[in-house]
Amino acid sequence: MRDLAAIQQRFYELATAGEGTIDPGLLGSSRRLDVYAGMYITRLHDILADDYPKLRAALGELAFHDVVTTYVRAAPPTSFTVRNAGVALAEFLETRNDVPAWSADLARLERARVEVFDGPDAATLTRDDLTRVPFERFPEIKLAWIPACVRVTSSWTVDELWDAIEEDRTFEAPLRDERTVLVWRRDLRVVHRTLDADEAHLAPLVATAATLAQVSEHLLAFGGDGPETRIVELLERWLDADVLSSSELQFAVAGAPSATR
Repeated sequence: MRDLAAIQQRFYELATAGEGTIDPGLLGSSRRLDVYAGMYITRLHDILADDYPKLRAALGELAFHDVVTTYVRAAPPTSFTVRNAGVALAEFLETRNDVPAWSADLARLERARVEVFDGPDAATLTRDDLTRVPFERFPEIKLAWIPACVRVTSSWTVDELWDAIEEDRTFEAPLRDERTVLVWRRDLRVVHRTLDADEAHLAPLVATAATLAQVSEHLLAFGGDGPETRIVELLERWLDADVLSSSELQFAVAGAPSATR
C-alpha cells in the first residue's frame, strides 16, 4: 500500500498540473483529476480577480487570465489562506516582458489595498486630542500613521488609471511619473491618495513616529514657501483623513519619563 503522504503529494502535483496535462493512463481516474486541475486555476483566477479588479480591467480578461495562469504555475500558493495567493504578483509582473511595464505598479497599489483592509484597528488622532496638549509641548507631539496604512511608490500614473476605472471613465495607459500613494483604512473603507511632493518627503519620517518638531525641520529643509503655514495645512489634512494614530501622542514631562496618553 502506498504511503499516505506520497499519495497526497502525487495528488497535489496532478491537481495543480493544469487541465489537459494529466496522463490518461494514470490512476484510472484521470478525468476526475483533470476536473480538479481545471478548477484549481479557475478558483485562483476568481480570487485574484477580486483582489486585482483594476488590473483585470486594464489588461483585459484574456490577458489577465494568461497572467494568472502563468503566475500560479510560477508561484503556487503556499499559505493556508487564499488571501495570500497574490502576495507576489507585483514582483512576478516585473519579470515579464509580455505585459505593460506599469502593470506591476498597479498590482502593487491593489495589493496594498488588500493588506490595509485586513490591517489592525487603531484610535486616530483628533483635534480634541491636540486641544489638551499644552502649547509649549506641541513640538514634542509624535506623529505616526495608523497601523492600517501603507505607502506605495510608483514610477507610473497608475493611481490615475485606478481612479478612471473606479469611476467608469475612459482610461488611457499610465505615463511615466514618480509618485507616492498613501493607502489606509478609514472605518471599514479603504482609501488612497497621491501625496504632494513635500508630503512624500515627510511620509517615511511620520512612519517612524517622528515629533512635530522633526517633521517641521524636514519640511523646512525640503524648501518651499511658508513652511510654518504648510506644516499646519498638512497636519489638518492628516487629521481630517483619520490617518494619524493617537497611540503616539506623547510629550515630555519635566524631570520624568515621557508620558503616554
